[in-house]
Amino acid sequence: MFPWQDIVLLIVRGTISVLFEPMFWLVLAMVGFQYWQLQRTQLRLFGVYGYPLRQQIVLAAVYGAVGGVLGSFLLTLVGVTLNRLGLSYIWPLAIALAMINMRFLCFAYAGGLVALANVVFGWPQVNVPQVLALVAVLHITESVLIFISSRYSAVPLIIRRDDGQLVGAFNLQNFWPLPLVLLAAVAIPGGDLPGGVIKMPDWWPLLPLGVEAPEGHRWVYAMMPVVAALGYADVAVANPPAKRRRQSAFHLALYSVSLLALAILSAKFAWLQPVAAIASPAGHELLIQLDNRRELSGRPRYVPPQYGVMVLDTVPDTPARKIGLRPGDILLSLAGLPVNSGYELAYAINAAPAEFELEFYRDGRTVRRLTRFVPGERRLGVILVPEGYEQQYVVMTGGRYGLWEWLKRKLGR
Repeated sequence: MFPWQDIVLLIVRGTISVLFEPMFWLVLAMVGFQYWQLQRTQLRLFGVYGYPLRQQIVLAAVYGAVGGVLGSFLLTLVGVTLNRLGLSYIWPLAIALAMINMRFLCFAYAGGLVALANVVFGWPQVNVPQVLALVAVLHITESVLIFISSRYSAVPLIIRRDDGQLVGAFNLQNFWPLPLVLLAAVAIPGGDLPGGVIKMPDWWPLLPLGVEAPEGHRWVYAMMPVVAALGYADVAVANPPAKRRRQSAFHLALYSVSLLALAILSAKFAWLQPVAAIASPAGHELLIQLDNRRELSGRPRYVPPQYGVMVLDTVPDTPARKIGLRPGDILLSLAGLPVNSGYELAYAINAAPAEFELEFYRDGRTVRRLTRFVPGERRLGVILVPEGYEQQYVVMTGGRYGLWEWLKRKLGR
């Protein structure tokens, strides 16, 4: 029986120790910088931002710790070790690919290409199944983090589509510092195992190390703390942010579990190794292209309605957020005054008493809520969908940033 309780306890202890490492705080600072840049974008577009920077950093650290425990457990269960992962090859290649496009800073591409180079050329010396299992487990962890993050970092945007139409959207970006505890195989002289070693079942590890221990020695596994990071970037145009996240998480999980199965099978059937190595970057790229095409070609959700004004997002600690206004709600009247444009809404806010009734349309029914302005302020706290004359916006080009398109551009074809 797998000693999961003992393993989880060791992983949790290791994760806690990683939290006090300087490298973890450096990665967390980088995460905070990314969220700060997102806040600047919101301020430039709307003059306000949705979530405090401190809240986003704290949530990133908490979710990252949860993801670190999950990822560490899965890597331990499979038997992935640091010994022949080839991280010294994968990281430089990932950085080189990032010069083409930042989203290629992903082990799905670099890890798959390093594994494929080993299969075809016999170099570099890496354990192909373990490299691909690492890629798969990191993406399983990412899919879970995407799912549980809900919409806490959904940043409202105004985007211009290829046809010139300005529409409301959400930039979905998350960054997580990932404190991992990875196995490292150590050869010790044969004989009795040292005290404190956990006895593993005979079927473990699912992925063998692939190297014989020196004569008279045996392999034992130690747990080593490692700091990593995960990032997620997407856009919601045709779907609400939470639904878009769920779709992305589900599709990424399917890809990751399939890749993990291929990695484990390729340890037994060597002919599957080139298939799995190609599936790592190709499957990831196909997933992104299909998801983006489906979202960007769909009917925009956040566009001006026939009557009233549509809410794109709300601001914390304002009447709109307190009464539960959501993205997609359509404001019909404020204090009895009809609102069919941003100008009419501003007029109604200035003319309204301190306490007023807000009428809006949601999911096929009209809702009325009584609320009041914050003392000393006169603002509702809503960000409206674009009305078509906005000067600040983001240009969307359809998201075709594939390696094939880059090669065609470089070759001039």
